[in-house]
Amino acid sequence: MAKHEPSTVIAVTGMSKHFGAHRVLNDIHLNVAAGQRVVVCGPSGSGKSTLARCISGLEGYGSGTLTVNGTLVSPRMRHADRVQVNIGMVFQQFNLFPHLSVLENCMLAQRWVRRRPGEEAKRIALEHLERVRLADKASAYPARLSGGQQQRVAIARALCMNPSVMLFDEATSALDPEMVKEVLDTMIALASEGMTMVCITHEMGFARAVADKIVFMDGGQIVHEASPDTFFGEDADPRVRKFLRQVL
Repeated sequence: MAKHEPSTVIAVTGMSKHFGAHRVLNDIHLNVAAGQRVVVCGPSGSGKSTLARCISGLEGYGSGTLTVNGTLVSPRMRHADRVQVNIGMVFQQFNLFPHLSVLENCMLAQRWVRRRPGEEAKRIALEHLERVRLADKASAYPARLSGGQQQRVAIARALCMNPSVMLFDEATSALDPEMVKEVLDTMIALASEGMTMVCITHEMGFARAVADKIVFMDGGQIVHEASPDTFFGEDADPRVRKFLRQVL
């Protein structure tokens, strides 16, 4: 019997993007299969966050193609709305509405985008708050939460939309060191459940433990792509070894 191959959730082919004369993405090729956990790393300014924003439909690109869940998103973001609703995006900053409670933050997009009735949206919100161990904070406001708790609420809010893929853009970089672990533990739990994930991060311990594939970017290009064993091995690309010496 033929082996069943997982479907491709994200396909980036030849993507390039310029900011004026500066080429921030240069001929990017990246495939992410259903259930795969991909870590994207590299030095600051290498184009990682721009790639994440293009994949999520938040920014257009110059040339190449982007397909998410079978939907082709044009360089000028045609059909981007179809992509955005199925990607859970978690940013460096938590982007919670300060005037809404935790529960209301998790219900808002469900009501407006998914058009779910109030009771259904509330039930789903509480389920995912329980999933990130914050159901007891449902009535609290963001200002009363720690940074780690706010980021876990942001993860729960994204999960409430039933995304096919979760995209994390340096989700722990704005946190104090003692709060990083609680967010990484939540991300590790999602990975163990089979969630398709693209994680931009410098947390190399997380990458080693969770990733199926590690992608290294430098100068707007993907210069190395490997399994964790190869990426962290003695025969790793010299640019990778230099990067690892700086972050480990």
